[in-house]
Amino acid sequence: MSDDRGRGRRPDERTDRETVGDLVEAVTRKLTTAIVIAGALIALGIYSQDVEAPDYQIAASADGRVYRVNTESGSIVGCENNVCALLQRSSDDLADKLPERPAVTAPPQQAQPALPAPARTGDNAAAPVPERR
Repeated sequence: MSDDRGRGRRPDERTDRETVGDLVEAVTRKLTTAIVIAGALIALGIYSQDVEAPDYQIAASADGRVYRVNTESGSIVGCENNVCALLQRSSDDLADKLPERPAVTAPPQQAQPALPAPARTGDNAAAPVPERR
């Protein structure tokens, strides 16, 4: 006779319960390991990709127009009400520097005419003005 601890059985002999439990545990471990490795590979792929700046910039004006500037060629496209037009073909004919603005001088101030002193009326007319010492 054999007892519950497995005495009297061969070492490679197992019950159905142990075999199914071991199988479930092994599959769970392998599946978890595969998910962790896949996540690490996806993260590595996302981290290692080169992110380039876009080839264009978009700006909107206060009057509702939208402008797209191609940063490589310098062309400018302007759109309004679903109608677009090429405003600048390339940057070849653009100047490197804006021209200097002429100095703006303020117009001369007109001299204000002197106003007469206010007239004294009533009690203020009779009161003497104190002298300063």
